[in-house]
Amino acid sequence: MLAACGSEPAPAPVAVEPGPVPETAPEATAPAPGTVVAAPDAQARAQAAMKDFAERLRGRLREAMTRDGAPAAVDFCHLEAPRIAEQVMAEHGVRLGRVAVPGRNRNPGNVAEGWLQELAVSFQAAVDTGGAPEAQVAVLREDVPPGIELRMARGIRVEAACLMCHGDNIAPEIAARLAEHYPGDRATGFKEGDLRGLIWAEVPANPGTTP
Repeated sequence: MLAACGSEPAPAPVAVEPGPVPETAPEATAPAPGTVVAAPDAQARAQAAMKDFAERLRGRLREAMTRDGAPAAVDFCHLEAPRIAEQVMAEHGVRLGRVAVPGRNRNPGNVAEGWLQELAVSFQAAVDTGGAPEAQVAVLREDVPPGIELRMARGIRVEAACLMCHGDNIAPEIAARLAEHYPGDRATGFKEGDLRGLIWAEVPANPGTTP
């Protein structure tokens, strides 16, 4: 769906946090007039951007399917998902995207490379030994390229609804759309609960710039 990072050297192995990073912070009271409010830290920005992207994508995909039927999901992901990502990146001032687990990509632009490939392999190993895909989270603050303050990634779980386009028994009309848009598709045959890939974000070191 979205182009991955360039082929950068992978950082030294990092520990994967044992649980998901909370996507929402406790509700805060409004600051008093004249109070200087600090900007969200890099990790909070990355979290917020990934959450916003996932929610917008899910909501608008459901709308498209309700309006135009199940095959519309393929057209939507092909055409509209990149536009949603561009909007979210501009609003949050980060770079983000999604990559597939190695060898299971649908879009050639979603092949994991560099640091993302390393994390994808690590996440898959954790899932193979019983870990939950969505519990695989990594936050990288060291060994990142100049101009980047933080990199963050989280595993994507295959849900039951995903099997319509990524499972073993795909309806002929959906299969035809997939063949049209993705002739080299390798993203079928998944089971519910599998690791589908990673959603990731990079936060620039200087606020107001996009990496």
